[in-house]
Amino acid sequence: SLRRNHKMNTAKRLLACGMAAAMVAGLTACDDETPANNGGSSNNSVAAPAAVTTTTSASTTTDPNDALDMTDKDTKEFDTSLYQPSGKAGTLKYLGYYDITADQKGTEQCLIFQSDLFGGKIEYTSTPSGDAFYEKLSNLIAADDSPDIVEKSAMLYPGNVSKNLFEPLDGKIDMDSALWSDMKDVAESYSWNGKHYYYPHRITTSFALNYSKKTIEENDLPDPYELYRNGEWTWDAWRDIMIQFCDKDDDNIGFYATDTTVDAFILTTGTSIVDTQPSGVISNNIANPNVTRAMQFIETLCRDGLSYGKQLGDWVPPQTFATECDRLLFLCMEPEWTYIAATEQLQNPKGVDNDIFDTVSDFAFVPFPRDTQADAYYQGYDTFGYLVPKGAKNIDGAIEFINLNRAYDVDPTIQAQVKKDHCQPEKIYFEKGSNVGKEKWQITWGEQEYDLWREMCDPANFSFITEDAYGFNSDFQSQLATVVMDVVENGSSWTQTSAEFSPIVDAIVAEYSLA
Repeated sequence: SLRRNHKMNTAKRLLACGMAAAMVAGLTACDDETPANNGGSSNNSVAAPAAVTTTTSASTTTDPNDALDMTDKDTKEFDTSLYQPSGKAGTLKYLGYYDITADQKGTEQCLIFQSDLFGGKIEYTSTPSGDAFYEKLSNLIAADDSPDIVEKSAMLYPGNVSKNLFEPLDGKIDMDSALWSDMKDVAESYSWNGKHYYYPHRITTSFALNYSKKTIEENDLPDPYELYRNGEWTWDAWRDIMIQFCDKDDDNIGFYATDTTVDAFILTTGTSIVDTQPSGVISNNIANPNVTRAMQFIETLCRDGLSYGKQLGDWVPPQTFATECDRLLFLCMEPEWTYIAATEQLQNPKGVDNDIFDTVSDFAFVPFPRDTQADAYYQGYDTFGYLVPKGAKNIDGAIEFINLNRAYDVDPTIQAQVKKDHCQPEKIYFEKGSNVGKEKWQITWGEQEYDLWREMCDPANFSFITEDAYGFNSDFQSQLATVVMDVVENGSSWTQTSAEFSPIVDAIVAEYSLA
């Protein structure tokens, strides 16, 4: 089931939603690669986070443009029985901090859109991410030069959804149609004051616990995946594994977490720090017993000596984890990006002659453990989709593009091919430059990892919940980050710091609440 936190309990279970999945994730462009952009928020890069917050949502690996090399190979046939295009979608002005036409999650959809079938064209305007993005969007709207489409990271719910920045799409997308009915509850959970601005076409993973199967094996630890499969993956099971590991060597580290991943752990209780309802009722749950219990469990992990003490630097991206996973047991981070980036770090070194091909890596992941005191297996989740900015001139074309993305995600033929592209990718070769004719590295997903990743995006398996504290503004988010990380990094008491912070939460609730 899906809930916008504890209040939204749907009788009708959502079915598996479309598979996220790039057609092929993890291709690289050339032999001297630059570090990956994780496609996440403004608050991080592989080098170092600009703030304490390090939100990650997977997107591209080394060179997003590289996805284009794949597109001629097995272009997916669009099934018009799922959605009937007009053939005259026209030009869509897209504003974003990366180019969707060259991103592995969107290349194929954009090619279909730009074919005669849809008759569309995409014009990309680049903008920095984060606050600069919101500002640029507001300025373009004010100047009557609105883009026609932006992706989800342009939205703050309710931060800018409440400020008339987006076109309500009520009556333009049929949530009861076969194409959309499985996403109806998700779209409802993002409505605001009776209007629907955001119809996500895909559910994606938020955060998970990433680890190396080799490290688990070499240290004779219980396999987290097996525990999960057997229904035994609980808070205590997670803690016990880390204690066993850290007892073996003083240099061993149980887990690395950022503020957003600690927040994701809290969500397993079924309660978020801030809960925003579509009706405009916003709740401050910072003193809620569930939130307190989760944070006190984190305090226990820190007292047990399991937490990260900056041994590997301020920020540990998957690339660092890849080479340090023999002493860092769990990396709390987005699993798709982590799996790809960590694998690439080891298999795709500089220069093409040392690349490792057709090999499933030792990296793996599991969801956050279940809270045995909760009434369900709660898990934070994310979504992906597009919004239409206020004043857009080609709303019809934008709607066609949104419908196309949804159809792509639910088409079983396309999705079977997407899985094949991940687990048995066809070989590709350099077409120019000094490596012409040599094989290009791409990731080979393990079947177990791929299937679990899809399972983690299916509301039939979890009660999904969101942390709504990130939906207001970046100042509030970094203030919350400081409070959370004060416990993890400095051993502060959550009860004390959260009590001091609570009036700040009350103020933001009062500012945005419609109740």
